[in-house]
Amino acid sequence: MRGLAQVKELAEIVDKVLEAGRSQGKATGFLIGNTTKGHTAESYFIPIRETAIMVFGGAIVYSETQAMAIAEALDGRVDYILVDAEKKLPSDRSLDGAEPANIERRVREIVKRSTLWIYKANDLTVHAIDYFLAHLHKDVLRGVGGKKVAILGAGNIGCKLALVLVERGANVVLTRRDNRKLDTIIEALNIIKPISTLAQVTGTTDNEAAAAGADILIGATPGTPVVTAQIVNRLAPNAVIVDVAKGALYPDAISVAEQRQLDIYRLDVSAAIEGLIQTLWSTEKNMLERCGRRDLHGEHMVSGGILGRYGELVVDNVWDPSQVYGIADGCGDFIRELSAVQQERLLKIQTLFE
Repeated sequence: MRGLAQVKELAEIVDKVLEAGRSQGKATGFLIGNTTKGHTAESYFIPIRETAIMVFGGAIVYSETQAMAIAEALDGRVDYILVDAEKKLPSDRSLDGAEPANIERRVREIVKRSTLWIYKANDLTVHAIDYFLAHLHKDVLRGVGGKKVAILGAGNIGCKLALVLVERGANVVLTRRDNRKLDTIIEALNIIKPISTLAQVTGTTDNEAAAAGADILIGATPGTPVVTAQIVNRLAPNAVIVDVAKGALYPDAISVAEQRQLDIYRLDVSAAIEGLIQTLWSTEKNMLERCGRRDLHGEHMVSGGILGRYGELVVDNVWDPSQVYGIADGCGDFIRELSAVQQERLLKIQTLFE
């Protein structure tokens, strides 16, 4: 199997996934993610996970050839193959080498029997941190609103996270070594955020200055230590530290945090992955079982997110309707002021459904 050293380990993982799926009556899957972070270019496997509907394994790859080898081994064995759509690997010179690596495309070319689902790993990370911080502050009147959040590392994840947290009302400070790029990023984020959001994103090249008085410190560098003891000493009392990079803290910084009794959290995407799988599952069922347009009982009906034409009835499921939501105005909304004839149509259909 070209491009993959751990053939035997992959086979053992798939066997365990299939056995667990059969015993629990769940779907089976395998996740193929990609990253540039790491000390080796050899792919590695993540623990087998279970959700309410699926048992799945996973692998993180560093090249298209690794992704292709895994896809070839998996196609038709598991029910679902999830592949990371983010284009963050350099070109794979063992193939054409002309463009950045695209594992989504390579896996799409191979998978014919399993169902292919696409996701974005960095977005998954951002959602995981956002919801985790929201839960951590669930008993605080304003949640994370009004908190100072220092994000060390204004890369893809750091910038996306800054936007979702400033939208929650947090005052976010981003850091990056390149001041020119940082200024552009800060300006863009403050333009993108909702116009009524009073909180701001600011930036600095000084990590210690960013951390001064911060209630939440997030290390979002690409796997390199950035949080020092001096940075931890400048945090607010009872501050929370989140290591997104999984290695963002120097050992002395961890010691100081323990001395100050500050909680350190390592990124955990388990809940976000479960939510991702449920969302993809529900989206598929919606498109296959609810989405459509149909004539029934002398009426034109639409459901599942299709834009209704003027006068069409929007229902919960055109293939098995039980509820009518309203009459489409042809522009993506409902007619708000119904005529007597339109009200009679709604009443007649709802009565037939009941």
